[in-house]
Amino acid sequence: MSASAGTGSAQNGAHYVVRRRSLAKLVNEFAAVGVSLDTSGNGPRLLVEDLESGDHIFLTPLELASLCLATDEDREDWIRVGNYRESRDPSFGRGPGGNGVRS
Repeated sequence: MSASAGTGSAQNGAHYVVRRRSLAKLVNEFAAVGVSLDTSGNGPRLLVEDLESGDHIFLTPLELASLCLATDEDREDWIRVGNYRESRDPSFGRGPGGNGVRS
């Protein structure tokens, strides 16, 4: 993405400039995301895009600060989405002995 990624159209027919600067692409065996700095809104925010699905989220400074204050348990819940949603159930995949083997 370039510093000025083009124009969009506002609801009243006016155009606005999308100002976005690519910062990084982060890839591992579990996910691939692109991170950009977007300054098109009321203030700067990060745009995080899932490179496989195209899903995205804008994160404001307040939201980013809250990530830093989150507990390990909070972060553990965040990764239990999509294909990993079923693992929210504490008994999922555990046999009677709690060893992770299904019965």
